[in-house]
Amino acid sequence: MSKENERLLTITTEDGSEILCEILFTHHSEDFNKDYVVFTEQGTNNASAAIYVPTADGNGRLEEIKSEEEWAMLEELLEEYADNMEQADGCGCGCDDCEGGCGDEECGCDDEGCDCQHEHK
Repeated sequence: MSKENERLLTITTEDGSEILCEILFTHHSEDFNKDYVVFTEQGTNNASAAIYVPTADGNGRLEEIKSEEEWAMLEELLEEYADNMEQADGCGCGCDDCEGGCGDEECGCDDEGCDCQHEHK
């Protein structure tokens, strides 16, 4: 199985239609003793989450999250995930993650790295 397929999830709705989703991350909560999957419907930026329950056939099933405390925990994790993704994308100057060679004359990148004057971590 390719890494790309490992990140995909097919949800079958009550009417039998299928929705292809991309898994953003999974999380095990010691506080709630549950496993969660956070995902977006493919082609959208709308995130959602569900409780993941393993099954004997290895496919697992998803259950609805009903607790406000669980949603609050997952929303906090999603914010952290989004912050980490922004940092991983570089400073936003368009210089290919600040590793040089973007070709934008105003940016000042070269093969040695980024000269965009943004703070880098």
